[in-house]
Amino acid sequence: MSIASVVGKLFSGVSRAFAFARVTLANLLVVLVVLVVIMIFASGTGRVEITQGSALLLETDGAIVEQVGGQDPLAFLGGASIRETALKDILSAIDKALADDLVEALVLDTSSLGYVAPAQLEVIGDALESFRAGGKTILAKSDFYDRDQYYLASFADEIAMHPLGEVALTGYGAYRTYYGGLLDRLKVNIHVFRVGTYKAFVEPYTRTGMSEAARQANQAMVDRLWGSFVERVAQNRNLEGAELVAYANQYDELLRGTRGDTARLALEYGLVDHLLDAEALSSRLKDLTGGTDTFAHVTLGDYVDVDLPPLFGKSVAVVPLSGTIVMGDAPRGFIGAGTVAGLLKDIREDRQVGAVVLRIDSGGGSAFAAEMIRAEVARIQNSGTPVVVSMAGTAASGGYWIAATADEIWAAPTTLTGSIGIFAIVPTFEETLGHIGVNRDGVATGPFVGALDPMAGIGEAMARTLQSSVEYGYRRFVDLVAEGRSLAPEDVEAIAQGRVWLGVEAKEHGLIDKLGHLDDAVASAAALASLDRYQVRYVQEPLSTQELLMRQFLDGIGIEPTTRWPRRALGGALVRELGLLGSLNDPRHLYALCEACPTATY
Repeated sequence: MSIASVVGKLFSGVSRAFAFARVTLANLLVVLVVLVVIMIFASGTGRVEITQGSALLLETDGAIVEQVGGQDPLAFLGGASIRETALKDILSAIDKALADDLVEALVLDTSSLGYVAPAQLEVIGDALESFRAGGKTILAKSDFYDRDQYYLASFADEIAMHPLGEVALTGYGAYRTYYGGLLDRLKVNIHVFRVGTYKAFVEPYTRTGMSEAARQANQAMVDRLWGSFVERVAQNRNLEGAELVAYANQYDELLRGTRGDTARLALEYGLVDHLLDAEALSSRLKDLTGGTDTFAHVTLGDYVDVDLPPLFGKSVAVVPLSGTIVMGDAPRGFIGAGTVAGLLKDIREDRQVGAVVLRIDSGGGSAFAAEMIRAEVARIQNSGTPVVVSMAGTAASGGYWIAATADEIWAAPTTLTGSIGIFAIVPTFEETLGHIGVNRDGVATGPFVGALDPMAGIGEAMARTLQSSVEYGYRRFVDLVAEGRSLAPEDVEAIAQGRVWLGVEAKEHGLIDKLGHLDDAVASAAALASLDRYQVRYVQEPLSTQELLMRQFLDGIGIEPTTRWPRRALGGALVRELGLLGSLNDPRHLYALCEACPTATY
């Protein structure tokens, strides 16, 4: 029995309640969805005319993702963003605006920005920097700036904020909820089998707090992320790094100097350039686009190009792989081994595909599923088509397993990668039941009959079997990395043990080949395939009609993506834990999952 079914039983009441609510809400919304679709078609989809001197209004709406998925109407209960914006659409719009003579400025509105990985912030920042270097102006606007919002705003020529606003630079942290004390009280036995000193994914179920090894690794990770942030932002705003650190760490003391006026503190500190209310901001935007009576602009949705199939020659196929790695077929938001293997097989048989780029954004999942996908990648390589991996915000554990034997691996300096380790976790409830007078008894022909019965515990023979399987899986992982990256197994072992590395460190250790972003990986893949003339084609499982309708509806009703109260009031952390555990379906119960995943880093 897998961890998914065991934990699912433990929280079955909660799971059923949310499932019922989800189905009920979806049924209630269906009529409204149809009405919205009718209104969309009735309104027409004509091309927006752009006048000379216009601005591109870039609203970073919701979470920035590698692959836009279907919409869950109850996603906000887990603290997740309802809206999503594809990273490639943002980058495409900035590049297009740079070359467009009609567009003279970019207005960056970060007020609705949701979760975005440090590596994604980095590549957007590079694009904004190129836009300014092209002689065009960027104005950033928001009533309030948190850490990630301000990172993007720092690339602007001007930063405007409301007179009652605030710049909150909090630094980075990594937190998880630990259930060890609760499970002890409930007399639930958690059986853990793992290899890797730093493979800390199982710790919340066995401990009441972070282990020293996990604390050391996580502290080093957040320190490096914070150092990278401070260096880039300080450079953008012509400040000393020490000044930014002092602002973040001594904020309460600095605020006393302005008698609590957060906006004035940000202005005096040089973090913003203008304090403008709505009317003054409107006037400034009109001046930015020629001083007309209106703010002449085009939005991201009206400006970004639609993906078209290749019209000539060979193509570089970009395959987005985002989410937890699971067995079987799976919708967007998960990396289903069956779904991805089917896509890769079609690519292998397509004579128009000259090279493949896997865009991985995953903290891992099923080890079996990761190997199935990696094996399909190897078949593409064996057919003579080069495969290059481009790592997004996270490509660790199972995500790194898939990448290990690619022809080249690219990562951003702040990509989270590595985490080479394996574990199995099985909770049993024999003591819980015994405490209330319930006992399990029976007969069997051998030691492995019912050996994973959650009501009867795990026998010594099964425990040895699971540990042997974990150790073999770990050796297999290390050997794949050694083979793929041309390293000695002992050298891989020295940097494995479940340790998470940033991209810049991974390059030093030989885990990746080059630092760069998706465009760099695409160009390199084309060069490996000797393609002088090519087009880029995204290959992914299409959204179903239901998913398309739900996405259009929820985007249209305007739910605020950065609302934080449901996360606290409705047990969002528990919802996320259940969602992740419920997706784990490895038939051998072996998982390659990164503990320092994006959702645990703040």
